[in-house]
Amino acid sequence: MGPPPVPVGAWGPTPPARPVPSGPERASFGRRLSARLIDYVLVVFAATAFFVFMALVILLITGDDESSDAQGEVWAWLFLFGWGVLLFFYDWLYLVTWGRTLGKMMLGIKVVRMDGGRLTQGQAMGRAAVFGLPQCLPCVGHVFSGIESMAALGEDRRALHDRMSGTLVVRT
Repeated sequence: MGPPPVPVGAWGPTPPARPVPSGPERASFGRRLSARLIDYVLVVFAATAFFVFMALVILLITGDDESSDAQGEVWAWLFLFGWGVLLFFYDWLYLVTWGRTLGKMMLGIKVVRMDGGRLTQGQAMGRAAVFGLPQCLPCVGHVFSGIESMAALGEDRRALHDRMSGTLVVRT
C-alpha cells in the first residue's frame, strides 16, 4: 500500500494551493498609496499654516515686516530638511493613538501588529522613523521612501517599514 495517487493535469501534477493568509484582509497597494497622498496634502496644509502663523508671530513680536538673512536661512533649512521630521511626528502620533493616520481613516485601513493587536509605542515610532526620517534628505530620502514602500506590491503586501516594525496594514 503506497501513497495516495497524485492528481495529474495536462502539464503534470497539480501544485498545492497557496495558503491563504488568516485574519483581516490586507490593504492593497493602491489604497495605501492613496491614503499616503491624502496624508501628504494634509501635512502640507498644516506646514503652510505653521509657516504663516510663525511669520505673523514674528511680525507682532518684532514689529518689523522685513526679515533678516538669518531668519530667511532658518526658514529655508526648515523647509528643505524639516519635512521628514514633520512626517515622522505625524505618523508616530496618529499611529500610537489611533492606529491610523487621517488618510488611512478616510480610506478604511489601519496599521496593526502581526497578531492583529494595537501597535506598541516602539512599533509606531519605528515604523514612522523608517518611513519619515529618510525624507529629511531632499530627493535621496524621497526616492528611498518610495522604493521601500514599493515592497508592499509583493504578495504579503508589506513595505520595508512594516517588516522592520512587525506591522500589517489591514482593511477595517
